[in-house]
Amino acid sequence: MSAIFLGLHITAGIVGLIAGFTVIFLQKGSVTHKNTGWVFLLAMLVLGLTGSIIAYAKHIPLSMLNGMLLCYLLLTSLTTIRAASSVSALLNKALFGLAATLVAGYGYYFYLAIGVSPAKLAGFGPAAYAVFGVITVYALAEDIVVLCSERLSSRMTLIRHLWRMLFVLFMATAAVFLGQAKLFPAPLVQSGAIFVPVVFVLLSLFYWLFKVLFKKQIIKN
Repeated sequence: MSAIFLGLHITAGIVGLIAGFTVIFLQKGSVTHKNTGWVFLLAMLVLGLTGSIIAYAKHIPLSMLNGMLLCYLLLTSLTTIRAASSVSALLNKALFGLAATLVAGYGYYFYLAIGVSPAKLAGFGPAAYAVFGVITVYALAEDIVVLCSERLSSRMTLIRHLWRMLFVLFMATAAVFLGQAKLFPAPLVQSGAIFVPVVFVLLSLFYWLFKVLFKKQIIKN
């Protein structure tokens, strides 16, 4: 069974990364962009779910929480740009509960990590839990605004969608190229080339956020 989950995890990661990098270069709002975006979303959902299951079995709490964080960010990014309905409203409330649970989880393991060596928590210290915990708190704060607002502006809707999708791609890219650096040829690692795709995604995230933030008019597709 573990081999099946691992196979799904690797396959979903490859498909998701290819789709994610492709989406960055596609014309936004085009049919190809939307279809490729769906491939990215579904592949990353599988990546996150299988990653959490594998991490739980191997007792890697940070990866377990991050797998669920991927799913949460993906689904809230999707509901952000979908037409409002009773189903989406219910899903948003459920996802809000998931985010609150994740914040509690990051906080709990942050507390544990302060008093033990990183080796006892699969090599991750308190800083890792703090970083992802803060990001989840920010996302949760956005959710509160969404749940309390009757309608978000087109600009804020697009920003919420973009940063969540691109942050998922950033997490996945960093996990592959930096988290699995041992799988790459030594010259690539020693030259620092494995940082290029990670930095590219991060720069793309900031580029699109600033572009949307300062664009004079936003038209929803």
